[in-house]
Amino acid sequence: MRHVALLRGINVGGHHRVPMKDLRATFERLGFSEVRTYVQSGNVVFGAESPEREAIERAIRRDFGFPVDVMLRSAVEWATLAPRNPYPAQAEADGTKVHVAFLHHEPEPDRLHALRARVFGEDTWECSGRELYLHTPNGLGQSRLDLAPLRQPATVRNWRTVQAIGDLLG
Repeated sequence: MRHVALLRGINVGGHHRVPMKDLRATFERLGFSEVRTYVQSGNVVFGAESPEREAIERAIRRDFGFPVDVMLRSAVEWATLAPRNPYPAQAEADGTKVHVAFLHHEPEPDRLHALRARVFGEDTWECSGRELYLHTPNGLGQSRLDLAPLRQPATVRNWRTVQAIGDLLG
């Protein structure tokens, strides 16, 4: 079965440098097959029966010397992202203005309430399972959206990247 691992916070501003060639080697040492990466932000597509997020995180820490949160999704889960996207027209118009925040687990209702209580200007979001769909009309760099109230790690990918990873999954 094919899977996607999304690494949080690597290769940003010169911190936590992880060359993609080395990352592929880490995944191959874990016994995963057909390992491919997409761009430098830590997107890995690979084959495995039942990968464990914690084992991947331990291997990355061992090989690169720092902890990295990993969000893991199966190809089946990935295929549900587009049908669940509440912003399809915006994604079609500009895939850099619609994002998906990937979480470890579905947020608790009180955490979603705390997030909803904040004002984010023109930015909007909707939660669906372990993903938050974000629409940032002025771009993510200008966004005031803060996911801290969720109290769990998140890593964000724009819609173009989500689609490209889907293409890699086949």
